[in-house]
Amino acid sequence: MSSRRRPLSVTADAIVLALEGELCIAELPALRASIDALVDGGTTRIVLDLGGVTLLTAAALRVFDTTQHRLEALGGSLALRDASPFFCRIIEIGGLDALLEENSAEAGPAS
Repeated sequence: MSSRRRPLSVTADAIVLALEGELCIAELPALRASIDALVDGGTTRIVLDLGGVTLLTAAALRVFDTTQHRLEALGGSLALRDASPFFCRIIEIGGLDALLEENSAEAGPAS
């Protein structure tokens, strides 16, 4: 299964890009291109919604890290939203847990 991006949504302070499918090395050039287009267009706050993601690789973590550094240099930030508990753990091991929004808690869904 390949990754797909659902339509962008705009909040008061960010562009939210909802991702679906596999974030593997074959799919990441398209994700990078989408992010680059947003940043080149002046966006400095991006939220990646991982709720529909089925596979998260180390290569995806590198894209997240690179994007965060690029946005920080512009006075902005990257956030990760709706990651599963398993993906939260992968993100934590990768040293990017500061990017996780509160609703991506390792505790999982509320009962």
